[in-house]
Amino acid sequence: MSKGSKQRPTAKEFWTNWDAIFGEKEERSEDEDMRYEYQCHKCGGLDISEVHQEIEINHEPFGDQIVERTESWLTCEHCGGDVEEVH
Repeated sequence: MSKGSKQRPTAKEFWTNWDAIFGEKEERSEDEDMRYEYQCHKCGGLDISEVHQEIEINHEPFGDQIVERTESWLTCEHCGGDVEEVH
């Protein structure tokens, strides 16, 4: 800004978008999280409908045979973060 210039007013839409992106997240109590089967590191407790499972099947040599090695990952449908199963 140059000397003597006034700052333009901030549009109301800016603050609405700011709150949508950076607004406070819902806080869940630990008791509430314990009722869920899965736990996201960012979102907290999740139901099975909120979890995406990716399965990868690799065929690897084992002696004179080829065997399947299955790997699976659980990810959060909301944020894409890692998910762990709660025991």
